[in-house]
Amino acid sequence: MEVIRGFELVNRSWPHVVVTIGNFDGVHRGHQKILGLAVEQARVRNGTSIAFTFRPHPQISLRPERELHLLCSYEEKLDLIAACGIDITIEQPFSREFSTTNPEQFFSEVLLKRLSAEAIVVGYDFGFGKERGGHLQILEELCKRAGVQLTIVQAQQESGTVVSSSRVRAHLLAGEVEEANHLLGREFTYRGVVVRGEGRGRKIGFPTANLRLEHKLVLPWGVYATKAVLEDGVILPSVTNVGVRPTFKAPEGQEPTSHEKGFPALIETHVLGSDLDLYGRTLQVRFVKRLREERKFSGVDALKAQIALDAVEARQILGD
Repeated sequence: MEVIRGFELVNRSWPHVVVTIGNFDGVHRGHQKILGLAVEQARVRNGTSIAFTFRPHPQISLRPERELHLLCSYEEKLDLIAACGIDITIEQPFSREFSTTNPEQFFSEVLLKRLSAEAIVVGYDFGFGKERGGHLQILEELCKRAGVQLTIVQAQQESGTVVSSSRVRAHLLAGEVEEANHLLGREFTYRGVVVRGEGRGRKIGFPTANLRLEHKLVLPWGVYATKAVLEDGVILPSVTNVGVRPTFKAPEGQEPTSHEKGFPALIETHVLGSDLDLYGRTLQVRFVKRLREERKFSGVDALKAQIALDAVEARQILGD
């Protein structure tokens, strides 16, 4: 998949373009349906599928004071869009200036003149242009006038629940990983380069690979059954702690609790039955189920005993 960092950099045309537009945070099952239809329509035309998305997320740009828990990093989002079969993604830099573009201008200048769209695929809750003033009725009128085919994808439901980024986010913030994964259509992940830790895990017999937390949603502090995915695609069963290791070190004068501001969470993954040195390598950690909350133990022996029990439970969930 080709990535273009802004529509202004488009300097050529493609045959029979089908465009889909959205933030696509999480690229959940609903997004996958929209992206898949755009790909399908482009193939029928022997044409080109284009996903038009934004970086940063518009809410981050327009309301920086309001914390937004992203479901995936921008790089992960591009990978997930590519996996849907999209040919080209335009990652539009989003700014206050761009946000003032009115719907008619966006449709005419970007979708028609710059991209030569023959068809557009959007979700049922789509809005575009200044203050999302371009609702679906306006888009339908603009498409009809220009002879552009418009497909509106209705809400996708899983087990009676509408699939949405906000619903996935709510499940994850509640520690309901399995429910969130069902809506995502895959496991929620963290991905990054393994950094050097303090070596405490290795000293107590449970070496860990430590990741710096990405700019995305922080799961509730606790212990999770996970899958560790290496650069070569090998998947290994693992158990992961998200938190601040209160048994070893606590901020002066207080015990931190889940999601307290000012205490950066650590991601520590122990690969079950393995002593691999993953330092400096890229690791993806896929979260399968929350086992328990993070808590402070009376000492190292009590912690080791609990980690052993966590490992057994994780193996039962993941299989060997």
